[in-house]
Amino acid sequence: LLHATPNTVLVALAAAALATGIALAAAGIAAAAPRALRAAILRLVDALQVLPAMLVLLFVAAFARPGLAGLILLLGLTSWHEDVRLALTLIRREAGRENVQFARRMGAGWPWCLRRHVLPAIRPALAALYVQNIRQVTLRGAGLAFLGLTDPRLPSWGSMMQDAMDQLYTPAWSWLLLPPALALTLFLLALLALTETAPAGVAA
Repeated sequence: LLHATPNTVLVALAAAALATGIALAAAGIAAAAPRALRAAILRLVDALQVLPAMLVLLFVAAFARPGLAGLILLLGLTSWHEDVRLALTLIRREAGRENVQFARRMGAGWPWCLRRHVLPAIRPALAALYVQNIRQVTLRGAGLAFLGLTDPRLPSWGSMMQDAMDQLYTPAWSWLLLPPALALTLFLLALLALTETAPAGVAA
């Protein structure tokens, strides 16, 4: 269990950071882009949202059997589009404030305003979004491992529960299944507690 914990937590933290970063970059580009480009980015987001992320994960993982880095990349690239519209709303709200408008009139570029004014103002909301993404990719990563669709050499809570299925009808199941299931539950409950302290409108 201790050997599997770092892998599980690292995958969750890194994949959530990747998804949040891509969503923030896409939202930042869309906020400064001409209307046609912004519409194209949002149409791409809508198209990706039509495809069930878990179905894409299952399809790719069934062929690739990703290891640690591959799992992080796969989870991050299939989760970012769900946050773009929220991030865009936050960025456009802050971009319309007087300090940002004054900085733009004084000659400041959009990247500078984004880095110095917009991002600091929306940091609490982004932190809450990041925590939500951690919870989401944790469940997806554990589901892939439980189904045996990750590298079998990569220990994780999900793979431990999958291994315990062979002992489900023996007394050993309680020692093999309950510890990783309890660890996963406690981790998700801790993330839920963090989400409940998020700014209004983000934790919903």
